[in-house]
Amino acid sequence: MKQSSRITAYVDGSQMLYRAEYGFPARIISRTGHDITGLFGFLALTRKALHGCPITLTHAVVVFDAEAPVARSRVDGRYKADRQPLTAGSPDNPFRHLPWIKRSLESWGLPYLEHESMEADDVIASLVHRSRTAPAIVVSRDKDFHQIVSAKVTQWDSSRGGEKGWITPEMIRHRYGIEPAQWCDYVALVGDPSDGMPGIRGIGAVTARRLLTGGLAVDDLATELTREDHRDALRQRDVHRLDRHLPLPPCGPTEMPESGLLPAAPLLESLGVWDSPYP
Repeated sequence: MKQSSRITAYVDGSQMLYRAEYGFPARIISRTGHDITGLFGFLALTRKALHGCPITLTHAVVVFDAEAPVARSRVDGRYKADRQPLTAGSPDNPFRHLPWIKRSLESWGLPYLEHESMEADDVIASLVHRSRTAPAIVVSRDKDFHQIVSAKVTQWDSSRGGEKGWITPEMIRHRYGIEPAQWCDYVALVGDPSDGMPGIRGIGAVTARRLLTGGLAVDDLATELTREDHRDALRQRDVHRLDRHLPLPPCGPTEMPESGLLPAAPLLESLGVWDSPYP
């Protein structure tokens, strides 16, 4: 993707928060003895992602998951069924950091969105679709975003750094042997253990590529699968499809500050977090 006058980053804030809470290399403790690893890590990782993007970003927005039950679990009860529900107020709930994260983003001058009932993936897909004529960078490790990758939309797994995490249509074709538009069909067949979705028994990557050769979809595989497996594959595909048409408020990405984003430590100092009760 060539540099353009406007390049917008859509940050998967919920995934970034999980990375910070559970994958940060050291625990960060405030002067009052509170564990603020999720907050500090989120700011450090988000700043690194936005400043370290292989293409200079001009605009950005951060999107968080809703705290409501996930709509996809109503389509298929297996979706994320093995994940323990988060308890409000629990010290193990990374979303306890959200009040301070939101204040920090406001201090940075970056907008954030939190849909009342939908996952961040759908909100980001809808935002990108709404601005589909402008180049976009989706900052996330979530492979379900592969389905919206195009000549205008690149996915960047910032945890891998540099061009190693740069996901383009060419990369998807090379790695999986399919088009981005076939991603949901592909994962419906091979499964996605991270979401608890099993795929179709006996079908791996090689078979899935063969079945989808020539741009075919799950709809075209009625004679290749048993009736039960075909219905299951169609249902699993629905689980992975992102909603690109959510009604969203008019607010969206804003310009990145010319002076850059203040590093996590001094930002939290300016907000008084190091010496405050928490959260």
